[in-house]
Amino acid sequence: MRAMSDVQRAALTAAVEQLAWTVVREVLELGPEDGPHSDLPDADLRQMWLTALTSLLAIRDSAEQLAASAALSAAQRGADYPAIGHAAGMTRQGARRKWPGLAGLSDERQRKLAWWDRRGSQFADCVRAVLAEAGRNGESPRLAALRERLEEIERAPAVERIDAFDMFLIDAHAISVETTAERAGGLLAALVADAYAATTSHSALVSHENRTCTADGCGERPIVEVWRTDTESQATPVCREHAIEALGRPATRIVAAHEPDVALKVFAEANGEA
Repeated sequence: MRAMSDVQRAALTAAVEQLAWTVVREVLELGPEDGPHSDLPDADLRQMWLTALTSLLAIRDSAEQLAASAALSAAQRGADYPAIGHAAGMTRQGARRKWPGLAGLSDERQRKLAWWDRRGSQFADCVRAVLAEAGRNGESPRLAALRERLEEIERAPAVERIDAFDMFLIDAHAISVETTAERAGGLLAALVADAYAATTSHSALVSHENRTCTADGCGERPIVEVWRTDTESQATPVCREHAIEALGRPATRIVAAHEPDVALKVFAEANGEA
């Protein structure tokens, strides 16, 4: 990786300084010629420098946020902690302490791309069906947000779709559990559950060993978690048989899957589509 030269660093510092003083002039409503070398009373210059300090610290905080975003994006595209630390001028351990949780994100990104290649068209069609049915009663802000997410992810080139993937899943899940579109809402919930099971790193860290189906004291190994959207009860881990039984009742959704694809298989069986 090429290091930034002293000339480039000086140019960057000058650009930051110029930005800070532009903000100072806007905040204090000064003229374009007013600045730190103006022939003004000390009280006015003091206020200018204090405002410049505030501006520069705000730029620093924004730069920290942007640096974290850059580290995340680099990790998603294959950068490891040694490379990130080198770019940040710190050790690998220092980079890990500053931005924990970046390891493995490249693999997670690839899993998301793979899942979208397999299920993206089905997912988008299901979202359209939910939007069409739910929208008959007027478009709520949440529905409008989901429609915007769908348009965003379909406009984006394939390699950029993953940047919108997580928020798309969040909005889709929210709609799937509140819509009255039973089949489309149920399928959308199953697709979201499958996406999380297939793509997120933390799902592999959650152990489902020694858990049992909670329906009627069944005791079988649960494969999904279901939730009645018309009650305030928590999601219930259930086996395949009791999941199919539960999905036969209105307002029931699969909200989590313990492994990839099982949510879609259970939903298909419950709807006689297997």
